[in-house]
Amino acid sequence: MLEPIQIELPTIFEAMTVNSWLIKGEENVLIDCGEKTDKSWIALNQGLKENGLTIQDISKVVITHAHLDHMGMANKITENSDATIWVSEMVYEWAFNLKELLDRRSAAILASLLPNIPKNQYHKIHDFGYGRLSPYWDEIPKERLQVFPMNGTINFGGQVWEIIHTPGHCLNQTCFFQQEKGWLLSADMVLPMIPIPIIDADRVPPYKGVNSLRTHVASYDKLLALAITKAFPGHFKIIENVQETMERQKQRIHQRKEKCYQLIEAGVSEFMQLMEGIYKERINNATMFMVVGFLDMLEAEGRVKSELINGQLYYSKTAIVTV
Repeated sequence: MLEPIQIELPTIFEAMTVNSWLIKGEENVLIDCGEKTDKSWIALNQGLKENGLTIQDISKVVITHAHLDHMGMANKITENSDATIWVSEMVYEWAFNLKELLDRRSAAILASLLPNIPKNQYHKIHDFGYGRLSPYWDEIPKERLQVFPMNGTINFGGQVWEIIHTPGHCLNQTCFFQQEKGWLLSADMVLPMIPIPIIDADRVPPYKGVNSLRTHVASYDKLLALAITKAFPGHFKIIENVQETMERQKQRIHQRKEKCYQLIEAGVSEFMQLMEGIYKERINNATMFMVVGFLDMLEAEGRVKSELINGQLYYSKTAIVTV
């Protein structure tokens, strides 16, 4: 079995790239496919050409999760090949009901962030809705879709891969594990840095925001039980010290969560002050999601409580109960 081949594609997010992994063999498969931009399309075709293929040689595109940099260009591939697009049960609706789901997620993000942020700082929150993202993300015709479950196995590249649901960065994210080789197609679950725990809308009404950092840590624990030899991530290069990477990031999450608690214990009660205390000059949507996650974890542990006063949340430590 040939090792997955990295094809790096440009993204609209700063200087980052995203990986499409080519599995070459009896059938040629892409794991994720980038955004719908001219630059990304050129880079994908160039990457295939360097490996002796064209877009017409691709038979399947397997999507790890419903973010634009991983599935935005899927429809363009169907327009230029006979490929089918393989999505999980939880990604399926994202393939053809994009506006509703993007706007639902954007509303959940705003509902989580706005009570934490003074009105004069609202401009720091980016729009994650359809209006901003739709130029880079097309819907996919239902007849070109194949649906796989959230667990079990899937066959591609002539091999059986275990499907592993790994929520955290994304509610609907799946990784794929090839047990014989110990290979993990890790999407945005295992990266050189802690993946952003993006707030998703719950799948059932009233579609409240799902705070993702707790589930992300639980997904690390799920993967740590596997004998992984290499991870093929959604961004950056192949990772060989996979267990060490996950353990290090779990520890970093714990340390920053404790820093958040120490600040609250010292009397810091406002979200933006906590942000400044933990991340100093790094105030952006990614760090906002992280601090929301730390506070969610601390509240779940019963160590911190929140109170809504005049539309803004304030945080304090809970009383320590001794038995």
